[in-house]
Amino acid sequence: MSEQTLQALLAERVTAYAQSDRPRELIDEGIEKLFKEVVSDTFRSYGDFGGAIKDAVKAALPANVTDMFELQRYNALVANALSQRWEQAAMGSLILERAEKSIADVLTGEGLLTGEVSLKKLLDEFVEHHKESAAEGRWERPEIRVEEGDGSHSHKTMHIYFDPEPEDSYRSSHYSSSSRSNYSLKHALHISIKGERETGDRWKPTLAFGEVYSAKLDDKKIAIDMQVYSKWERMLASLYFGNAILVMDCDPDDLSYGLYD
Repeated sequence: MSEQTLQALLAERVTAYAQSDRPRELIDEGIEKLFKEVVSDTFRSYGDFGGAIKDAVKAALPANVTDMFELQRYNALVANALSQRWEQAAMGSLILERAEKSIADVLTGEGLLTGEVSLKKLLDEFVEHHKESAAEGRWERPEIRVEEGDGSHSHKTMHIYFDPEPEDSYRSSHYSSSSRSNYSLKHALHISIKGERETGDRWKPTLAFGEVYSAKLDDKKIAIDMQVYSKWERMLASLYFGNAILVMDCDPDDLSYGLYD
């Protein structure tokens, strides 16, 4: 009898609490804390932003009470409060503005947003950008590896892995007897080959061209919130974000830093 009385009393008090204004106050406090944290640190990563909201909403909800009363009322309160705060803070427009600015920074200027990009020009800019480091390290040429993918005949792919430091210098400086894997190189382009075009050159009658479907820059998959500064980085980013065509118009073995020519 005593146990039933305690259960009934607990259920009564929980229900009364749920119908009071205190849960609304807790939710408002939780959301206010969430938005303060999000506004100060939000745009480092869109994934972190979404995760922060989910975690804050979960933290603001009462725990272990689903057997005593329905949480639909709380869900509605949270949804309404979030909606109001979102509109008040104009968060949606801020996200769009940041995204547009990031894309504009990558694609505008110096004619980088074009219908196609020359692989030779991109790698020439890459070489030029790293000449000072090459002189300090006495590097003869960058490490550039080109591999064809394992796709079907109708869907060819090509992978370009590159790093400013040549393999022999890396192994010497790290006292290593094993070579770096392709994935250990700092940068990469993954291209879906779309076709070939005639050049009129008897020695190289056709050039393959394709679209970049994935790219890595400084050991990280390229993303909209990355900071890109040099021209070759902007060219690489424009290929990825601008859906430009990459023309395979060079032999990487011909590239060097030109320090010993």
